[in-house]
Amino acid sequence: MTREVVWDHGVSLPGHRLWLDPLVVRSFAFISHAHTDHARRHKEALLTPQTLALIPEARRPRGWRMLGYGEPLRRGDGTMTLHPAGHMLGSAQLHFEHDGWSVLYTGDFKLRQPGRIETVVPKADVLITETTYGRPHFRFGDPDETLELIARWCRRALDSRVTPVLLCHALGKTEEVMLQLAQYGLRFALEKRCAPCARQYAMAGRSLPDWIELNGEPIDDRVVIAPPVGKDDIRRLDRYRTALISGWAKDPDFARLFGADATFDLSDHCDFDELMEVVQRSGAEQVYTVHGYTEDFARSLRRKGVRAWALEANEQLALAL
Repeated sequence: MTREVVWDHGVSLPGHRLWLDPLVVRSFAFISHAHTDHARRHKEALLTPQTLALIPEARRPRGWRMLGYGEPLRRGDGTMTLHPAGHMLGSAQLHFEHDGWSVLYTGDFKLRQPGRIETVVPKADVLITETTYGRPHFRFGDPDETLELIARWCRRALDSRVTPVLLCHALGKTEEVMLQLAQYGLRFALEKRCAPCARQYAMAGRSLPDWIELNGEPIDDRVVIAPPVGKDDIRRLDRYRTALISGWAKDPDFARLFGADATFDLSDHCDFDELMEVVQRSGAEQVYTVHGYTEDFARSLRRKGVRAWALEANEQLALAL
């Protein structure tokens, strides 16, 4: 059936031999962005040029078709088009159309970004969306206001001769936080796991503000950015305070695991209300949820009268439309 959506270690449109961020190697697959939990060494992959540039060599597909945003590409009798996803440099949604029927796969997605930038949600009959923060308690503050709070926190620490340390994902989050905080006059030092990612980001086309690599020498008047896990280099700093920069700041138990002094809910994913808005903007008659709180969010949608199911709920689950 050409209108079938299947879950088998990843999302698939089997009638069109198309896999979407599969968890195992496939003959042809779409890679939505460069984070290693989405990248595999597929025989052939569809992805943006920036995503290809950012994928580590060990995860890079063996063959690829690079596609820019808004450029249609035929796949059998169907057409694929990529659209920005707002998650990180190169991240993309895939819009697939065939015989008057359309599917939108969001990949990891962010609706509202700092600077009052909103990601466009194409219309589709079927929406397949991630639900990382698919529970109602994940409601984030305004990103621009949160950025200002982070900048003030950093400045207060620096004024007290304390090094502020922001705990961020090394690829994507680190670089975007640097870009957003640079407008406040802050300078940066990156922990050794973040530094190669920053170099990749710049080579992939995103110019970054001034930064140095943390090397054990005293840090003067700089904000340190490091991954949340593994803080050996951070503990060598003289006086420091840490802040977790993540949507998981809304989950006290999760935030407590990282032992941060402060938390800020600046995320590169949608919160619960944004996910609801993505569904509404898509105009989809059927919604499938993947990744995160899939069952919870699908249940919330059904309470509002939306046909919604957790696609990951059962391996080998085939849903005919």
